[in-house]
Amino acid sequence: MNHYAGLDVSMEETSVCIVDEKGTILREGRVASEPEAIASFLGAFRLPLTRVGLEAGQMSPWLCHELIAAGLPAICIETNHAKAAMQAQQVKTDRNDARGIAHMMRTGWFKAVHVKSHESQKLRVLLGNRRCLLDKRHDIENRVRGTLKVFGLKVGRITVNTYEARVRELMTGDEPLALCVEPLLEARRHLLEQFRKLDKAILDLVKQDEVCKRLMTIPGVGPLTAPVFRTSIDRPERFGKSRNVGVALGLTPRKYASGQVDYDGHITKSGDAMARTHLYESAKVLLSRVTRWSSLKAWGLRIARRSSMRNACVAVARKLAVIMHRMWLDGTEFQWGREPEAAQAAA
Repeated sequence: MNHYAGLDVSMEETSVCIVDEKGTILREGRVASEPEAIASFLGAFRLPLTRVGLEAGQMSPWLCHELIAAGLPAICIETNHAKAAMQAQQVKTDRNDARGIAHMMRTGWFKAVHVKSHESQKLRVLLGNRRCLLDKRHDIENRVRGTLKVFGLKVGRITVNTYEARVRELMTGDEPLALCVEPLLEARRHLLEQFRKLDKAILDLVKQDEVCKRLMTIPGVGPLTAPVFRTSIDRPERFGKSRNVGVALGLTPRKYASGQVDYDGHITKSGDAMARTHLYESAKVLLSRVTRWSSLKAWGLRIARRSSMRNACVAVARKLAVIMHRMWLDGTEFQWGREPEAAQAAA
């Protein structure tokens, strides 16, 4: 007889439920949210478990890796599926959630989430922290701009390096205003310094990574998009077809077909939001800034002419995801394509 376990993980404690293939609850309990404690509780059952499920969350990658290392068949499940499956519960408790996850494991009605490797997790944290510092710096700069604007002082268009000098120039002779703004400038200076450290660390890693260097042969794909895509996919062989990568990253249209209603909506925006955003930005650079002809750019511009530049960027972003995945698997560089003779003559 097969047995299944569900884990509802919180910061301090985890609710555990074990059921058999008929749905009978065999054992329940609460243990510390530590791999050793969970493995010990499940091991005391003394019967082999077919699946052990836990919902995707901040602690789930760590727990999933550790439980698999302990010999348990741990599976990380998609949060939307878990929410839909347990929405019928009239009383929401950690105990009931663990029961619901256990029954999802038993019935097989779940979508497994890929758990990234430790190397990809560390690089993704580096990318995320860099973005965090960038956003905080922008918040401070906008706050300073707003503060000065109250007194009719306009910063105008400046660069990152000339920003502080311009603000100090505007505050010349106004000590009370300088007292208000100086702490923000000091905080901005430290944020900029730490941001540049993380930025350099990312560039150094990209220079040493063969996959990222290969992906950057694509026009528009830079030293940020390449590692973001690399960490998002993690293991390219987990996709049977390259076109499935666009689906996983939420770059394909929604579909609604019921009765006499049948229409395609906007893109699903499921999956990795950071990867989707960087691919869109790369597509925008390819279509608007890259001057060299390529079959990919020509295809995107044809879409822009009959639709809109925004739709063309989304389409090219989806195509970029497919091309990057195939290049990663094949070990090849970007193929620019052969420019038509008519276009060459016009140039």
